[in-house]
Amino acid sequence: MIILSAIFFYVLSGQTYLSNEYLMPCLESLSTKWHLSETGTGILMALGMSIPELTTNILSCFKSSRIGYGFGAIVGSGVFDFTVCFGLMSLFSNYYHKRALRMNLKALMRDIYVYLLTLLFLTFVFWDYEISLTEALILTLFYPSYLLYSLVQMEQKDDFQLSHQKHHFPTLLQFLDFHPEQAEDLDVDGKEIGQENQQDTEQQQQDQQPSKILLPFTMLFKLTIPKHPEFAFIIISFYCFLTVNVTMTVVDEFVEQFAVSPAFVGLTIASWGGNIQDVLNASLAAKNKKTELATSSIIGSQIMNLQICLGFPWVLTMLIWQRNITFYDETISQSMLAIMTVVLTSFFLMLQQKLRLTYKLGVMLLSIYLLYFIYELLQQ
Repeated sequence: MIILSAIFFYVLSGQTYLSNEYLMPCLESLSTKWHLSETGTGILMALGMSIPELTTNILSCFKSSRIGYGFGAIVGSGVFDFTVCFGLMSLFSNYYHKRALRMNLKALMRDIYVYLLTLLFLTFVFWDYEISLTEALILTLFYPSYLLYSLVQMEQKDDFQLSHQKHHFPTLLQFLDFHPEQAEDLDVDGKEIGQENQQDTEQQQQDQQPSKILLPFTMLFKLTIPKHPEFAFIIISFYCFLTVNVTMTVVDEFVEQFAVSPAFVGLTIASWGGNIQDVLNASLAAKNKKTELATSSIIGSQIMNLQICLGFPWVLTMLIWQRNITFYDETISQSMLAIMTVVLTSFFLMLQQKLRLTYKLGVMLLSIYLLYFIYELLQQ
């Protein structure tokens, strides 16, 4: 179990490194080269950051025993973000500022409403253990509707771009050597404040490179990913496919050895490894009083995961197979009620605290995730 877990989290770390250090700069280059607007750039960034999730669900759809893992990894990520990330953001805001920061009700209500509506639709989809092409198409088309709804509701033109650009926050490289007290010296881009010159900044960034941990990945990507953005995007997508394939092979072994469902692995273990970046984002957002940005980023990305990263692979798979997708993992249907309960409870607690990120809210949200994990464990 220790070896399997080590391989699993190591490959996930490499995948996160690939996304932050290569995929995001590549997408920025493409948006500049194609002269995209701010809205177009925001959409491209959001779609690009979802490539690992898209790949995971596409591969899981081609094997019925794996479909629960693809679903679990995506939905479990949302549960983790709503509880652990918001909980840590509450704790860190009190730690850094000795007071509770406040969230924006309008932005939170907009995204929570869409997220809950999507979860409710997924509950209906999974009720009969079969996914039809019509259901998958409806789910996929939710996202364009959400974009239009968001654009109408937004008060500032730049909000859309900010809500999807996670690369404004520190990367996994900085997280591996990160301690809470270091946040005083980091701005929202993960750069040191007060550096005397550019040379010192560059040296600081070089010192933070965890070469001993991710050296195989850093060397491989450096040697094989070209600077040409279009070709780089193709190579990066191929590496995403390979890393996801490795993690899913490990999941197959884990499921076989320990007699747990693929959905359970996705809902719990996979969400831990896949949300390392979100944990760091929440911490530094609290430090820099960027809670509205972090809230939009976290919930907005989860909406895309549910609607695009689940819906599009289902549509693609059924068009190829010319038949509906069926699955026999009862964990999926049973988990939907628990997930809805967790999200609604978390939102109720936020309202009960008057949208203030209090220490009490942080403790309660983390406790909810612990109870959720125990519930999922008892279902096995």
